[in-house]
Amino acid sequence: MTLSSENIRDKRSDFRESKQHKLVKPVSLIAADEDKTVIFNVAWMQQLVPYLSGKPHPDGTRLYNIQPCVRTVDIEEIGDERHLSLFEMMGHRSLGDYFKKEALEWTIEFLTNWLGIPLENLGYGIFGGYTHHRQDIIPLDNIAKDTLIALGIPAHKIKAIPMCHNQKCDNFRWPAGSIWPCGPCAEPHFDRGEQFGPADWNIGQNDRYLEIGNNVFMEFYKNDQGGITKLSQQNVDTGMGFERLVMVMQQADSIFETDLFEPIIRSIENFATSPYPPYNKKQSLNIEMQKQQADITKSYRIIADHIRSTTFLIAQWVVPSNESRGYVVRRLIRRMYYHYIVLTKDPRSTADWIKQTVNATIKKYEKTYEMLHNKQKNIVKIFIDEITQFQKTLERGEKKLNEIIRSKSPTSLTIALQLHPHAQNLDNSITGQEAFLLYDTFGFPLDLTIEIAQQQWYQVDHLGFESSLEQAKDRSRNATANKFSRDTDRAKYLQNISPTKFIWYDQREQTDPTILKQFELDGQYIMIFDSTPFYAESGGQTGDNGQIILDDGTSKTIIDVKKYDSVYLHFVQ
Repeated sequence: MTLSSENIRDKRSDFRESKQHKLVKPVSLIAADEDKTVIFNVAWMQQLVPYLSGKPHPDGTRLYNIQPCVRTVDIEEIGDERHLSLFEMMGHRSLGDYFKKEALEWTIEFLTNWLGIPLENLGYGIFGGYTHHRQDIIPLDNIAKDTLIALGIPAHKIKAIPMCHNQKCDNFRWPAGSIWPCGPCAEPHFDRGEQFGPADWNIGQNDRYLEIGNNVFMEFYKNDQGGITKLSQQNVDTGMGFERLVMVMQQADSIFETDLFEPIIRSIENFATSPYPPYNKKQSLNIEMQKQQADITKSYRIIADHIRSTTFLIAQWVVPSNESRGYVVRRLIRRMYYHYIVLTKDPRSTADWIKQTVNATIKKYEKTYEMLHNKQKNIVKIFIDEITQFQKTLERGEKKLNEIIRSKSPTSLTIALQLHPHAQNLDNSITGQEAFLLYDTFGFPLDLTIEIAQQQWYQVDHLGFESSLEQAKDRSRNATANKFSRDTDRAKYLQNISPTKFIWYDQREQTDPTILKQFELDGQYIMIFDSTPFYAESGGQTGDNGQIILDDGTSKTIIDVKKYDSVYLHFVQ
């Protein structure tokens, strides 16, 4: 049975309400201030932590919703069939109410009776136990195993995965940080068919078997010493990846070939030089053409994923910056734009494409998430502002990176490595210092250096880059120490300078900052503008840092901002 994403949303709600669950509205993508373990909500369980230990929830003990979540730890995997930076978690929870037996029964009932998935297409991964020094700290989850067998899942389709000391596994849900509730899992997997692999039910290793949900039995608590104790009540946290479930129900080869992404993909096609390969399959492709098609497919998927997740984030006022959440948004937009250039070969259509693709994304999701429609114009503007700033950076940085690559070998490294993949005498690495030069002088992000280098068979010394970055920070801190702090310095350099106007992000289009003064003091270069979006050191908070692009296209790295007599001093590296 093929179902639309909206049908699946409705069936989920009807089923959960038939089991006396109450709908809870999704929370913000931004993690609560008191949660110091993550910057985004990575699971709906985060908002329920106080209730897992017995605190009564105002809506009762049975709850359900669909919660958007953001995870970027596996951003390099995005572009395959199943990974996303933003995904919707279709969840239901028991707070000290029902436990393993009911949770597993209802999961299988929903998948088979309500969605029509054949029982023979389902298998499970369960927790295989935790043993340390030959002592069973947490035993094999026999209750889950016996329950599944009783429900009709054959024993050979149930894989128990044990856990060694200090080793995390997919069948035990640890907290996002060092503490919080945790517990064993029972994960339903869908058999995609023989074209995806052998019928060995090797869950977790064979791509044929797709995880579509997770029953987490929250019965333990991990304390800050690493100890595991029993919770006072037994809870269930059941999540189903909405996009993966839609993929299964629409018999699609990937999450990107579902109705959740089709309008976004189609809007990208309107500007690309090549159509999206999975929608335009060709037969009898040679190896080289297959490689080209795979690269095009990956770029489409990265763009579609990143523009969707960034649209949601900007709608909740997470704007591009060089810190924390803002850096994630900046990284997603810039990575998306790089792949847009790969597909279109023409940056002139950027504004039209952004508007069209953002509108397609919002139209698909605004019925479920009303905040998207209300902020449509602002979302488009922030996208375009960030891309405009990045265009000059990308052009100059990529040119320099290609110069570095060409200098490595007198012959084509790509051809050489294809002919001799184990050759030892080829210099196929970008040093940490070279990568830092691109970042520091040209404002070129490290992840794009890695991505472009890998396309030409080069590796990047990531650790060397981090070392160079820390050394530069140390030099900057030392250089700015006690600079411009003496009254004589202030009087000399701030004569006839008006107070600096601080502008918030959404005011940037109303202001065109002008350089009022630039000078050098004790080896430290300082710039003063009539207005600035950089926060100055104040009230114990450090000043902002980041890149600025001047009218002549040159890039300057701001390492600190201080305020004297209402004038903002931008210390330039």
